[in-house]
Amino acid sequence: MPSFRRIARAFLAAGLACLLTGQAGCSGPQPDREGRLLESARRALLDGRFLQAQTAYQSYLQTYPQGSARLEAWQRLVDISEDARSATGQAASLAEAALLEFGGDTQTAAALHVRAAQLRFERKEYAKAVNHCCVVLDNTGAPDNSLLECFLLAARSEIALGQGEKALARYAACGQSRLSASDKARCALAQAELLSRSQRDSEVEPLLQAVFQAAAIDPVLRAQAGFDLGLLYEARNDKAAAKAVYEAVRPLHPNPMVVDKRLDSLQN
Repeated sequence: MPSFRRIARAFLAAGLACLLTGQAGCSGPQPDREGRLLESARRALLDGRFLQAQTAYQSYLQTYPQGSARLEAWQRLVDISEDARSATGQAASLAEAALLEFGGDTQTAAALHVRAAQLRFERKEYAKAVNHCCVVLDNTGAPDNSLLECFLLAARSEIALGQGEKALARYAACGQSRLSASDKARCALAQAELLSRSQRDSEVEPLLQAVFQAAAIDPVLRAQAGFDLGLLYEARNDKAAAKAVYEAVRPLHPNPMVVDKRLDSLQN
């Protein structure tokens, strides 16, 4: 059975917006045809009648070219195709169609490009995923969350394409971007993992050290960096260094028992 969490979250978000703004199609009487059609689409979606919801949202887009809820309609059609019908190709095409309408809105376009990139990646259409991400990365006005998603997703796509050096350069560019220290740390950890696969440990260590020692970074990310650093020292048979870093990691780690097991193993 497909997961409908995304649809449920989206519907609840739309409902909250209605309560705050009094938008048509929320609650109470709807005297206009546009509001009634939108209400029928939302109600069908909430009830799990996805074919009816899909038909209603499609009708909304066809009937109201200037409708205030057109973005919602596009987004819900993408959700239904992906989550309710497992039709990721159709979902990607819908996200790309929405871009034709909302491409001039920086933040909306960035979110749609990210969504399309995720869908293309899921379909193993990695070059298309990279293309969508590059549009976001080249847009200085794109939101930080979209930038981070595209740095990581573009690199994963390039790895899948056998372009490891491009992926490493992508992670490095993330580290030089305007993103927060914690966001950059996510890129650094992914970069370290890729370097580790290539047994380039001399390049891995400084990346992990930088994340682990940065007090401003999310403690969970610092814990991950420190734990990986401990494993690196263990692989070098440097038990003293591994023990020291594990002991420093333990207060940060969300599951200290995992660290305790590594410390116990060093006693043997």
